[in-house]
Amino acid sequence: MRRTDAVRQVVALLGTAALAGGLVACTTLPGESTPEAVSSYVSAPDASNLPTPSEEQPPDLLLRDFYLASTYQANNRQAAKEFLTASAADGWEDSTSTLILDRLDLNATGGVSGDEVTYVVRGTVVGRLGSGGVYQPENSPYEEEVTLERGDTGWRLSDLPDGVVLDRSDFVGAYQAHDLYYLDPTKRFLVPDRRWIYNRQENIGFSLVSLLAGGPRNQLQNAVETAFPSGNGIQAAVEEDGTFTVDVTGITDLSVDDREVLAAQLVWTLAKSDVRGPYRILADGMSITDDGREEWTLSDVSDFDPEATVDEPLRALRDGALVEVDGDSGVTLPGWTSSGELESAATCRTDGRIAAVSGRGDGERSLLVGDVGGDPVTVMSARSLSRPSWSGDSQSLYVVADGRRVHRLVPSGSGIQMDESTVDTSSLDSLDINDPRISVFTVSRDGTRTAMLINGRLFVAVLQHDEDGEIVLGTPMEVGQRVGDTALSVDWREDGTLLVGTRANDAPVWVVTVDGSEATPLSSRNITAPVVAVGSAGRIQYILDSRAMLQLDVGDSEARFWREVPALQGARAVPVPTK
Repeated sequence: MRRTDAVRQVVALLGTAALAGGLVACTTLPGESTPEAVSSYVSAPDASNLPTPSEEQPPDLLLRDFYLASTYQANNRQAAKEFLTASAADGWEDSTSTLILDRLDLNATGGVSGDEVTYVVRGTVVGRLGSGGVYQPENSPYEEEVTLERGDTGWRLSDLPDGVVLDRSDFVGAYQAHDLYYLDPTKRFLVPDRRWIYNRQENIGFSLVSLLAGGPRNQLQNAVETAFPSGNGIQAAVEEDGTFTVDVTGITDLSVDDREVLAAQLVWTLAKSDVRGPYRILADGMSITDDGREEWTLSDVSDFDPEATVDEPLRALRDGALVEVDGDSGVTLPGWTSSGELESAATCRTDGRIAAVSGRGDGERSLLVGDVGGDPVTVMSARSLSRPSWSGDSQSLYVVADGRRVHRLVPSGSGIQMDESTVDTSSLDSLDINDPRISVFTVSRDGTRTAMLINGRLFVAVLQHDEDGEIVLGTPMEVGQRVGDTALSVDWREDGTLLVGTRANDAPVWVVTVDGSEATPLSSRNITAPVVAVGSAGRIQYILDSRAMLQLDVGDSEARFWREVPALQGARAVPVPTK
């Protein structure tokens, strides 16, 4: 590769083992008190907009500015330490925790006593930042005291608890969520790993590459793969012409296919965070491909598009039968119409197979599997069955029996017969829920995560593999604190977020991020709660409220109302997702 003075920035990134230990390139990662720049060429993040203490500043305003300055963690949070007395700065352990509060309420415990005043800081902890920008949702009260003293240069904090506390509005102003991409065990799908990175820097790409090489978060360790070998080294540069170059060492033993996978991880991680190409990917200064190609574009790795939409017709259940929308009409599919007892269904995008739950009244439910237009076969029965959910590779079908047992079915030989096994769900014992019941269990397209409704609360868990290759449910993480226990339905959207239907009249539909850091209510206009079923197909979101099946184009800024699906007007149809 040509090396000239045209290279504007260069960063040498440590290998996977070192990164896992907490050393990172660029001082940009939240949750680390002493990030280390491993190259003198790395530009420091911009601190020009941070507040500084002034001599005449009132103590309450100075305290608020201290919390704002705490968002900048470079140089051992020196920007925040400027607000502390010398002794307090020496004793403050900022690395113990990083808490995000919904808001910071300050109340003095009394008037100013001479040159000292104490404030009680209150709020609700909504999240906690871990190493590498990993966000952990939380919902707990916060109350601590902070004391300030007045000296020759004005007020300064003299006594404060260890750890960093951030107001949520300050946090989202200084940090931004980005997806790192790893691989499902089949290496067919990219799996997003959401991280929060300080956004006031010239090129976020260096932090992304550093984190990507460092490996996935702990929760994903036993569920995903990466093409980056252990102990690799990386150099990244932005050339004068804008080319983003990544040079990886230690990959000489990688197969041709794995090198393409590595390129897909890098290109999609950078592109989805608006780090513009072209991208040059090298191995020890040489091309990673046999044909000598160095530059990569999105089209070269389009097969790994993490948000690829499926070109499938809309399907729904109407009057207990499966229908396919064709223009302005709904056509009933042969083979799925005789009973009129279908309650829920799901379509596999890979081979078009359908799984549906059939039943009537309080009787037994049956899980049916079959092809479009064919005669379905009963593969299992129980008193109650959740809506079935396919993995994207069509090799796994999940369903919950009687609210407790999670079953996994995989194809058995030819035809549509399937072998059944039970997923280890002992991790549910860790939940502080009396008699937990799973009403919805829906698997992400890449097959590595599941979103669950347990007693009306929204959880996400990793589907990991044990030593015998069996599926084990990881520790569930509650991500729907703002939704509370009102959730009735959930489905995955193409971008990896969750569409949630609730029984709340004021906010019946939500979009929730997989790490629980953000929850946004969608328009409630023309919706009558409860929303008992949801489905997503690209920009179009589908729901079933108390009256009809409705749709909303979230990509259309002018679309303010949910409207009935034209082909299904006058019927309470249930959307059938394709995955």
